[in-house]
Amino acid sequence: MNDRLRESAGIFAVHGPADAVTTIAAARRVGPHVEANPIVRELLGIGPAATVIGMCACVAVAAALWPIAADSLDAPPAAAAAVAAVGAAVVVGNLAVMLA
Repeated sequence: MNDRLRESAGIFAVHGPADAVTTIAAARRVGPHVEANPIVRELLGIGPAATVIGMCACVAVAAALWPIAADSLDAPPAAAAAVAAVGAAVVVGNLAVMLA
């Protein structure tokens, strides 16, 4: 696997399943009305499967395009790390809501 595909996989893992699962858990704790993203809020209303599928599908498109975008901008590996770090911060925020 080349470096850009590893970067894509990391971005997907954090922004996709990790965010989706912790978003669902946080919404179960405090209610879906607290979710800031109106599309995700609607998905939460449909159910957990719709939420995971919807969130992961959107992130999969972005992650699949990462190698093209990063190569066209000659982005350093730190750019992918920064994108993943933002996702990790969101997951930590969700965990904080779950544990509060």
